[in-house]
Amino acid sequence: MSQLKKMGFLMSHFGVFAILLGYYFIDKNFVYFGLIYSYIIVPALDEMVGKDRGNVEKEHFEALLSDRFFDFAVYFHVYAQYILTAWVAYVLVYDSLSVAQMIGLVMSQGVYSATIINVAHELGHRQSKIAQFHSKLALLSVTYMHFFIEHNRGHHVHAATPNDPATAKKNQILFAFWVQTVVGSFKSAWQIETKAIIKKGESVWTWKNEMIRFQVYQFIFLGGTTLFFSVMTGQFQGVVLAFLVVQSITAILLLESVNYIEHYGLVRKEIGEGRFERVNPLHSWNANHLFSNLMLFHLQRHSDHHAFASRPYQVLRHFDESPQLPFGYPVMVVMSFIPPLWFKVMNKQLETWEEKAYNNEHINAVVKELA
Repeated sequence: MSQLKKMGFLMSHFGVFAILLGYYFIDKNFVYFGLIYSYIIVPALDEMVGKDRGNVEKEHFEALLSDRFFDFAVYFHVYAQYILTAWVAYVLVYDSLSVAQMIGLVMSQGVYSATIINVAHELGHRQSKIAQFHSKLALLSVTYMHFFIEHNRGHHVHAATPNDPATAKKNQILFAFWVQTVVGSFKSAWQIETKAIIKKGESVWTWKNEMIRFQVYQFIFLGGTTLFFSVMTGQFQGVVLAFLVVQSITAILLLESVNYIEHYGLVRKEIGEGRFERVNPLHSWNANHLFSNLMLFHLQRHSDHHAFASRPYQVLRHFDESPQLPFGYPVMVVMSFIPPLWFKVMNKQLETWEEKAYNNEHINAVVKELA
């Protein structure tokens, strides 16, 4: 990996500065800059910079894994999220903003909060207790802590099958998928955790049940933050509670929009009743647009992530054999909000892919060679 690309991962932090830049250095009416940066500037830079199909050479693999720079780049976001959330709450309480300015500020923060779920996703796959703690801490800030359970122990088991609430079916519109995945993922997380608790001989209604703890933590976070600003000002600050809820909803729906993109229409072959072939790089959409991949810690190299979930982001690889998205995630998210456009582009992409997809023997040989 070149030094330039390595340092490029720091560009992910510009999402924080985009919000502050719009507020302090341009104009309060420019609090929408977080949105503009994410969905206009980043796609433009994707087109200008181009794609990156390069993979890490085997001899550099261990050095990249042990390089703490890559840990710093993700851990920083967890603390930045809480600082930025507190700052937005402070501004909403103490500054005089118009309704349009308030909406812009909250939505920009919500977009950044979607990034923090990606950070939680990266850290949640690591074995380190410190990493997993920070993953849960990040998810607490958007009140979506059950993602830690469902994604790791549910989605990665059932992805690209009818059993996965986070896999979109062909011709399913985004808004129907939101209902499927938000409701279904919570149910799945509850079932996974309670099954594990019962297996240990414990009662479901115990503090050892993470799903119960997560709901309590989230209630304390929402209530405690609102109470803090209410005490500080001497009056109830409903605006803080509303902000925390709206930024969480924004982050969650953007995350689930990305889930919609990542596996849309792809299915694993059923090899027996209720049993499916092993997940491989054929079962996730891939995108190698360089700039948005730097912003998202290689999340768009989703094919390799599902084939080898424990791989840290800096060593995720590109597979030519994987289905390829026509654009990076920012453009694809916008496109997903327009179902006729989405179906026109992605159904054709899916059908073309299915016609010339590599057989399993080929892709297994490729995976074995690169592993």
